[in-house]
Amino acid sequence: MTAVRFYRRPTAFRRRVYDPAMRWLILRFGFGGFMDRGGLDSVQVLAVRGRRSGRWYERPVGISVSNGNRHVVGFYGQTEWARNLRAGAEAELRTKGRAVPVRAVELAGDEKVIFMRDLVARYHFFARAWLKVNPKRMTDKDLSRLVTNYPVFRIEDRATP
Repeated sequence: MTAVRFYRRPTAFRRRVYDPAMRWLILRFGFGGFMDRGGLDSVQVLAVRGRRSGRWYERPVGISVSNGNRHVVGFYGQTEWARNLRAGAEAELRTKGRAVPVRAVELAGDEKVIFMRDLVARYHFFARAWLKVNPKRMTDKDLSRLVTNYPVFRIEDRATP
């Protein structure tokens, strides 16, 4: 039996209005981030070079800080930017006039399970609305679905060549 690749296609509004507007706001004015119980989370633009085209693609993403590490989650499932990161393509985090070259390491196994538990525990409203999980009654089946459907990458700085 082949595994079904979860992918939630963004709406036309998201692709044509929301993402371009957020990209412009982040690149022009920046987001200082917001404090939560775990650290300073932020919204930045993830620029990933295409694995086949070599072209740069920019997507606004949420950066979650957990245990001193920055993470980015593919909340739409197996998106193109997640596939490009998985292929080891070049990537940068961009905000307000600066671009930081980064390297992405995909989480797997227990590390991913721990991160997803932490994410759901920190963001109750988000977990209910977007991930369709009740944080207070999350079962192992729910956790397994989250781990399977949503790619998670740890973001590490890389030296500029």
